[in-house]
Amino acid sequence: MRITLEALGAEKGQYLSHALDRVWLQNGVQGEGEVFVLENLGGDRVALACTGGETGKYLSHAFGRLWLQDGNQGEGEQWEMVNHGNGNVSFNCLGGETGKTLSHAFDKMWLQDGYQGEGELWAMREV
Repeated sequence: MRITLEALGAEKGQYLSHALDRVWLQNGVQGEGEVFVLENLGGDRVALACTGGETGKYLSHAFGRLWLQDGNQGEGEQWEMVNHGNGNVSFNCLGGETGKTLSHAFDKMWLQDGYQGEGELWAMREV
């Protein structure tokens, strides 16, 4: 399923982007750089594959940093997706980064120590 992920809270209107081969927040959906393929790996486990110029790369938390990895190499590119209702989700790290959550809080992309609130909440929309 092709999706976009809009930040909620103070960053509302910004979208998770892989454009220009980096992980950042983009104002609005500008193109394929803000579109991911949500790959269901069973249960709540998912991977976020890039589209467009970054096709073949995955959103990764491996080695404790947020980046784009070539292919799904394992738990570093896999996330536990938590459904918060109304199309809102959060993404928890697996493997060595267990306990960290994908965050857009403070207008930056990073791994937060667990789910703290809207700074880790995303509006997921199918495109």
